[in-house]
Amino acid sequence: MIPGQNLLKMALTVIAKQTVTYYKYASRSLNDVGQDVTVYEAPVQIKGSLQPIERKMYEKFGLDMQNDYVIFYVPQDILDIERDVSGDQIEYNGNRYQCQSDTEWFSQDGWDAILCVKIRKVV
Repeated sequence: MIPGQNLLKMALTVIAKQTVTYYKYASRSLNDVGQDVTVYEAPVQIKGSLQPIERKMYEKFGLDMQNDYVIFYVPQDILDIERDVSGDQIEYNGNRYQCQSDTEWFSQDGWDAILCVKIRKVV
């Protein structure tokens, strides 16, 4: 357990990876009626490990029972929701997810664990 050795990168050599479509936050601006509109960069494919959160853990984590959540472990720096920033989004298996909060290991070990909430079914 040496800081900087990137355990996720090693784990992804032996566990199945999922490919997601990644939408990186670019900016936010006001539209004609004064609403914030988020702009994303062109989507790209990234690989990581997408894990559903069991419903029995929702209360422990303080999550809304009306939503569906996943954690995405990825060897990349992902932007979560912050003040005045909408954060990044991912798309997987016909669903679009908002990246809500991250466990920031990127600066030390080169990976992030991102809590994502399903925002809509992709048509």
